[in-house]
Amino acid sequence: MQRLALVVRRTDRGRGRYRWLVVVPAVLILVLSARVVSTDPVGYGVPFWPFANGSDRVEYQVMDQVTSIARALRRLDEVPSAVAAEGVEVLEARVGVGAVWMRVRVHVPDGSRCREVSVLGDGAQVNSRRVSC
Repeated sequence: MQRLALVVRRTDRGRGRYRWLVVVPAVLILVLSARVVSTDPVGYGVPFWPFANGSDRVEYQVMDQVTSIARALRRLDEVPSAVAAEGVEVLEARVGVGAVWMRVRVHVPDGSRCREVSVLGDGAQVNSRRVSC
């Protein structure tokens, strides 16, 4: 004889009920961080897809070259002329005691971009940010 029984499966919703309270804010923070990084991927050090395009990668290569020049030179007052000799257009430069501030124009495939570059402490620290030309 065959016996059939109706089986109702109950799920334990206690653990998963509030999982969305963790997942939704985490996704929102991730999306917001991606939006911020995509505004200046070279400055944040992430010149790769999905944050950067081809022009950002070219700009990153030029800024890497500027950083290596600044770290190789012994005197900070030589940095603007050495950067200009490598094909980067130096629009403005100020040399102070232990620091150099420059505004450079970088030619990229979709036009040109300008960056402010500060070199501190014998080239040990190089910071830059994108500015309007």
